[in-house]
Amino acid sequence: REEGLLVDLALAAEHAETRIAAAERVQTREGLQRLADAAKDTDRGVSRLARQRINAIRDRLRQQAQADAILGELEALAIEPGPILSAVVRLNRRWQAAEMSLDAARLARCDAARQTIQARFDREQEEQRSRAQFERRLLESMAALGSAAPATADALARLREELAALREEAQQRSDGAALARLEQAEQRIALWEQERQALAGAEALVVEAEQLAAGTSIDHAELPSRWQALDRAIRTPDLTRRFEAAMTTVEQRRLAQVEVARQEANAARQRLHALLHAAEQALVAGQLQAARAAVDDIRMLKAPAGPLPKPTTQRLNRFAQQLAELERWETFGQRIARLRLCERAEALPAQTTEAPKLALEVQKLRNEWKALDQQHAGVPKSLWERFDAACEKAYAPAARHFAEVAARKKQARQRREDFIAAAAAHAPTLLGETPDWRANERWLRETDQAWSGPELGGVDPGAWKKLDQRLKAALAPLREALSAARERAKADRKTLIAEAAALASKALERDTPSQLKAIQARWQEQAKALSLLQRDERALWEQFRAACDAVFHARQAQRRQEDDRKHGDRRTLEDLCAQLEQLALAADRQEQDIRRSLGELQEQWKKKAAGLPLREVESRFRKASTAVEAMLSARARSRKTAVWQTLASKERLCEELDGLVQSACSADFASRSAAAQEQWQALPALPGAWEQKMIVRRDAALRALSDAAASGEYVARVERGADSRRESLLELELLLELESPAEFQAQRRALQLKRLKQRFDRTATAGDGTAVERLLAWCAQPGVADALDRERCERIFSMMARAGAKT
Repeated sequence: REEGLLVDLALAAEHAETRIAAAERVQTREGLQRLADAAKDTDRGVSRLARQRINAIRDRLRQQAQADAILGELEALAIEPGPILSAVVRLNRRWQAAEMSLDAARLARCDAARQTIQARFDREQEEQRSRAQFERRLLESMAALGSAAPATADALARLREELAALREEAQQRSDGAALARLEQAEQRIALWEQERQALAGAEALVVEAEQLAAGTSIDHAELPSRWQALDRAIRTPDLTRRFEAAMTTVEQRRLAQVEVARQEANAARQRLHALLHAAEQALVAGQLQAARAAVDDIRMLKAPAGPLPKPTTQRLNRFAQQLAELERWETFGQRIARLRLCERAEALPAQTTEAPKLALEVQKLRNEWKALDQQHAGVPKSLWERFDAACEKAYAPAARHFAEVAARKKQARQRREDFIAAAAAHAPTLLGETPDWRANERWLRETDQAWSGPELGGVDPGAWKKLDQRLKAALAPLREALSAARERAKADRKTLIAEAAALASKALERDTPSQLKAIQARWQEQAKALSLLQRDERALWEQFRAACDAVFHARQAQRRQEDDRKHGDRRTLEDLCAQLEQLALAADRQEQDIRRSLGELQEQWKKKAAGLPLREVESRFRKASTAVEAMLSARARSRKTAVWQTLASKERLCEELDGLVQSACSADFASRSAAAQEQWQALPALPGAWEQKMIVRRDAALRALSDAAASGEYVARVERGADSRRESLLELELLLELESPAEFQAQRRALQLKRLKQRFDRTATAGDGTAVERLLAWCAQPGVADALDRERCERIFSMMARAGAKT
């Protein structure tokens, strides 16, 4: 309530100081929003103060929400599985950016979360130490297992108990690798046990084979596959000899019985082929009973004949299908076809088909019945009576429809005769002393529409022709009078065309436009009084419009001269635009010449375009000027990109010299030095400080090549700086947000942690430098990069060149 009074006071007080003081004491967001909305149009100072306070409250709430989100993620990391170091670093960075140093509660919460995470780190370290002890015990057990099986079953059992204890501990630790190794050890023990059992099983299998050979069975009872399934080491020579002798005896008995069964099957198959041939001949001759008897005999021989060849099976199937089809058509063909005709005839009354189509359908059914009578005349009388009654019933609606159509045509003929009589009586009344030709034309048009419309009904084509001739004869006098009136109207229109054409010789006189407008008004009056035929109206109107246009064209000649002068000025300006557009495409000209030409063209434009309202040409000139400026800007960006390419080339040249120093290749120093100087001079110059640093590195390498003492010192310097050069590459990748190779990921994380620690401790030095300074320092430092470092350096140079091209 007190805040509401403050809001009312800030809105209604007379003095500005009072209103501002009251507004400053409003604390809630709702009160400030109400104050800002109410004072928006009355007191800008109070409104601005209220909105500033609202924005401050909104920013504070947003920062608190961000801080709560960071704290929530930090607290969740304490229980999140997997590595969390990078996530902790990222959240610490976000927390520092949130600036919550004045919020004691959230600071305490942050410290508690960090302590929890530290406790987790300690716990994980203790677990790693315990795991190392477990792995040492596991290695000792694996070593004690050895490669040979224990001599006794008790020793094998003790090994299994030790492995069980280790497995239980590995399961508690959820150690998949240890469990896998223990699983392999247990499988090894199980394999030793299986070998003991397999040897006993092999002896039992040989005894079973010898018992089978002593009997009369020809089935080997899957003994060979079971024997082959045994391990080759278990199948000793003695057991193999006994087993093969038993299996040979059983196989000889089986082959003897198979030969007897094969001979019987061949004899049965030959008899089956003979019967099949006879059955096919009977089927071709139409002897269905003989063919059916042959089929029954073949069916009895199928089992003794055994599996038949595929062609024989196909012949049997094809013969059975043909025989069944002929018998079915012989027995039921005719009756089924006539029953279907009856069903179709009985279904016609239920269909909503038009009468003509219904009549055609009934006629079609009767024709199909007659066609069946010609093929087979023996039809039951009851079936014919059923079909005839169904056809008569189906045709009844069509008969009624045709009768109704005939009655409607008779009524339509009578209506049309009455219409002709009424038109013949009314037509003479329209030809009075002063006929209204437009009304007469409309009546004739409406009469024709009514005659051709559907209201009068349809009649036969012959009757229609006679009735149409009668109507034309009744309306002929009126149509002839209308044609004569149109001829007179055409003559009047031609008179107006002649009057308009006569005004062309007086086109420059002052009253000519008013006279021409009067003629046009008369044309409109005549057109409203009587419209001509479309072809005549169009042709006369084209002539009248041409005559009127000739008058206006003569008056516009003088105006055209003035327009020609303006067009000449416009073409001059367009030529300037074209020159400027060509200048934008001149890639081979010097930048100084381009700028001078641009200034000259702009001066000419100012002189020529003064006082001319040519917006399109002016827009084209501005676009061309913008294109030239853009080309000059692109050249500047290209020069920036070329600087980085030049720096990379000179660094590679220095690296080649460093490589020669390391390889102690001082022979032919003069030629190598001259070649290096020549390559250096062929490259463009770098900015002053950059060029000086690279020259220092080049000269130091050349001195080392020429002086053996300086060479040793230089090689030592290169070796000392190798690590710092790699670290510099890693720092450049971090600064430019480039990916580092997998083998440098650990060093990159260490460097990130180092930077984070420096940031937390506020110990970041000014020597860190920008990416440009670090890359220049790397290039100026002697050293030889391997293939991987060279690839990383090329990526850094490419990124710097792209960044320079964008600026």
